[in-house]
Amino acid sequence: MGAEKGAIKYEQTARKCNKMNNGKALSKGYKINAKRRIVEERLGKKITKNFFSDIMQTQNTAQVITELATKTGKSEEEIMGLVKAKIDKFSGLLTEQGAVFMVQKELGMGKEQLEQMQVGQLEEGMKGIEVKGTVEGMFPVKEFDKGGKKGKLKSFILSDGTGEVRVTLWNDQVDKYELTRGSEVKISNVLVSKFNEKKQITLGFNGIIEILNKKEEEFEKLSDLKSAMTSVNVVGRIMRKFPCKDFETTNRKGKLCSFQLSDGSALLRATAWNEKANEIEKFEEGAAIEIKNAYTKEGRFGVELHLGYTAELTETKKEVLGAAELMKDSVKEKKISEILPGENAIIFGTIQGVGKGNLAYDVCKKCNKKITRTENGFLCETCGETEVKKNAVVGVMIKDESGEIKTTMFRENALKTIGVTQEELEKLLSDKPIDVILAELNGKLIGKQIKVLGYMKTNQYSGNNEFMAKEIL
Repeated sequence: MGAEKGAIKYEQTARKCNKMNNGKALSKGYKINAKRRIVEERLGKKITKNFFSDIMQTQNTAQVITELATKTGKSEEEIMGLVKAKIDKFSGLLTEQGAVFMVQKELGMGKEQLEQMQVGQLEEGMKGIEVKGTVEGMFPVKEFDKGGKKGKLKSFILSDGTGEVRVTLWNDQVDKYELTRGSEVKISNVLVSKFNEKKQITLGFNGIIEILNKKEEEFEKLSDLKSAMTSVNVVGRIMRKFPCKDFETTNRKGKLCSFQLSDGSALLRATAWNEKANEIEKFEEGAAIEIKNAYTKEGRFGVELHLGYTAELTETKKEVLGAAELMKDSVKEKKISEILPGENAIIFGTIQGVGKGNLAYDVCKKCNKKITRTENGFLCETCGETEVKKNAVVGVMIKDESGEIKTTMFRENALKTIGVTQEELEKLLSDKPIDVILAELNGKLIGKQIKVLGYMKTNQYSGNNEFMAKEIL
């Protein structure tokens, strides 16, 4: 039996709903459930929530068409002709509800009044409703590739005091709304479904999110962090990265990468887990980053910052002190022979020569991870992208009166040392053989004095000590 045959007149249903509650005012959620029971009674069988939603939607659509005919002076047949034309124009991809909405808008009749519901009243199968609430928690953007079609999604938790529900945005919707935790929003024309036995909502046709009261994001100083904090936002500079580790327990396998973060108020140890461990790998030491939705716990050396599944990690546009300024009170200038492995220091000496090497290494343009050259070009094993960029790297021998040390610079520090921009380096590498470029650099740099902030590291392959540059002073 079709939805039209199963539907009953709205006025009759409303009167019977009121009678069921002895004439007292009913909540909207109660009315919907009551209407569903009445339809089941008329049909003589149980119906699914989706089937009932279709019945109610059919009633709502028919009611809008009747109202449009009354207000515009057109017949209902003429209105239906306009609706059918819209559906045909979009090759059947447009629902009748969506087509009616477009015709309604074109006729200047304003937007459809949506039924307002509380989060606790939401039921699977509901459509075309409106909810208000506060953004409680946010999850990072996830990209996917399904059947050769790429897309992305982002979710957040909406709460209004009667309950909470996960809201999922897809593709273009992800970048359309600048949502922040604590902001009050109104979401119109939503669809209610279930995923993993939990209710969730998505935007229906012409669904929108209106930010009623945007809360500005708050960032903590590292020195103010205490144990057991959640939803922590911080900005800082990566001062040291430690080797990543794979781990396996009886329950799971995973990966972690630890690093030191400083914002001038404190130096803190941080750990990125699993997916976030892969993300932190693309940042070099010295990079200024922004971390959102992290949490803290007590560690061996005090409070530690942890980046779990919900954390977001990006390069920051906010102003962050340089590495030298951040470490000015704890790092001193030292003779090369006095520096111990693992120790931060400033060295000052003369460049003795530029080491052999390619001056750059290929990485994925999108995620900054290792990219592999194939017969058909390049392929990133991490994200599947094929565009490549070159990260600068150079090793120079620096000497002072106590000794000499190989010093390695990456990216901006490498470019600053050899005196070229990223574009100029890429042009050099494409125009000249590497041996010619190295000879020219030696002619330009040998004998030049340089001051470098960094730390001593023992090369795990050669066993020799190297100085890793954090900033060229």
